[in-house]
Amino acid sequence: MGLRTAEFARCLLAIVVAAGWFGAAPCHADFDLLELDGQPLAVTGSMRARWEVWNWFTPGAVRNGQENNRYYFQDTFVRLGAGYQLDGVRAFAELMSPGLFNLPDNAAASAPQGALGLGATYYTANNHRNGASVFLKQGYLEFQDKLAEGAYLKGGRFEFSDGADLIPEDPELKWIVTKRIQQRLIGPFDYTDVARSFDGVLARYGAPQWNLTAMYGVPTKGAFDLDGMDEIGNMDVIYAALNVGPNRWWGQSLGRVFYIYYDDGRPLPKVDNRPTAVRNAARRFPIDIHTAGVDFARSFTVGPGKADLLLWGAGQLGGWSGMAQEAWAAVGEAGYRFVNAPCKPWLRAGYTATSGSASSKGGVHGTFFQILPTARLYALFPFYNMMNINDLSSELVLAPRDNIETRTTFHNLWLSSSQDLWYQGGGAYDNDFFGYAGRPSSGRSYLATLLDTGVSWKVNRYLSTYAYYGHSFGGSVVSAIYAVSKQADYGYVEATFSF
Repeated sequence: MGLRTAEFARCLLAIVVAAGWFGAAPCHADFDLLELDGQPLAVTGSMRARWEVWNWFTPGAVRNGQENNRYYFQDTFVRLGAGYQLDGVRAFAELMSPGLFNLPDNAAASAPQGALGLGATYYTANNHRNGASVFLKQGYLEFQDKLAEGAYLKGGRFEFSDGADLIPEDPELKWIVTKRIQQRLIGPFDYTDVARSFDGVLARYGAPQWNLTAMYGVPTKGAFDLDGMDEIGNMDVIYAALNVGPNRWWGQSLGRVFYIYYDDGRPLPKVDNRPTAVRNAARRFPIDIHTAGVDFARSFTVGPGKADLLLWGAGQLGGWSGMAQEAWAAVGEAGYRFVNAPCKPWLRAGYTATSGSASSKGGVHGTFFQILPTARLYALFPFYNMMNINDLSSELVLAPRDNIETRTTFHNLWLSSSQDLWYQGGGAYDNDFFGYAGRPSSGRSYLATLLDTGVSWKVNRYLSTYAYYGHSFGGSVVSAIYAVSKQADYGYVEATFSF
């Protein structure tokens, strides 16, 4: 089966036509179902439809045939919530119904080729080509300034993103926070159709310019698994951060010091570069990792435009399935935007480096662990993540209109350690799968060169659309595993309606 280019074009045309129709038509979705003690019951909702096309690296002859790396499928979700607020206390509940259609049932090869794209991951998690579910996505109580002035407390089931504790108003700095800082290590993974939530408590204290944030949570199942109702067993996450935002002393700057504790006691083999027999024998040993980090972002006017700087770093200590965890990660990015030029061109460049394990004999696990992120924010073509990676990137962001943005990026990717694995994934999503996959490096380092582009269009306050395409030129690591072709493609179009 080919890439079905014509079908992709028809789907894109249909979304554009629908976007134009909704953009021209009046759309009034705000309404109150009823009132309690004079206060309205606020209703929220969102619906997303996506069409994905995968052309994974070509493995050659595998047990399911030669063409199972090429396929397309459709995925969607509907979320409907209701909130009620009275005297500083807010109750909110939200149901979610994801759906997956036309998943490939022959896109999983034996090791080391593994899952040939995320369609195979969805199918493996659910064992059906088509499926849907309904579950409680969020349900919590919020207390705003009830305990003390400047204090905030939330308890129940909720979504959480690390690094999103303080969102600045400066547009460039806000973009950096939402696109390049938040959800690196903990996120709702809402790129997938089931996403994840946390059962626990969130507390915050501070003012508009600063805050202290703390969260304890047990992650729910989800992401690729349609059963998003239950918790993941034997797993806990603790997060704490001090955030300082823009103020008169340091201008349009944002800083954070954070700490994360992650405990995973699931009796599963962990994904690392030890031999399979050793990993299986150590499956009873848990993961308990302490991560401490800091990030800093600044936006400032220089000449005819605005320059920006981002620094992010973290170190890890603890235990990894019978080994000591000693790992690190560092990110540096800079950019310049011509704010008065047509399309407001924004040139950005960055370098990400994370540690990998230098030996497969055990003792010390040196691979940086990305915990529970929304990994796709930092790997738009999600065939890699932030584990054992060096990523030298450049980017061009354009804004032809206030409601349209394009991003074109170029990545050079190579492994930090040629003795470690090529990693993929976004963290635990149920009790049966570890959440990360690893393929052998074959003693090589060059992973791939990636060129991709995407365009987002916010048609109006209710409707937004997005289209993405990425092409990967695989390197020596890829060619050692995929014999026929080391090139891959991924693209999708989606429309989201929300109120």
